[in-house]
Amino acid sequence: MTSFLPPSPQACDRSKTRRLKPAALARRCVGSLIILAGLAIISSDLLARLNHGEIDAVATATTPTLAQQPAPTAR
Repeated sequence: MTSFLPPSPQACDRSKTRRLKPAALARRCVGSLIILAGLAIISSDLLARLNHGEIDAVATATTPTLAQQPAPTAR
């Protein structure tokens, strides 16, 4: 999309553009990952609370344990 206004002199000058240092960029990336992980934990806790803990019960009921599996019979 093009603009009808002429570009400002500061926007055309590449030497005056701000660039992030690698350390600052890394801090922002790590901070974003921490926030995303926190949101994932909170949302999974909320879903478990809304389902009254039925997610664990369904997962346990569908996965057979060794004690529940029938023993192999010899012929």
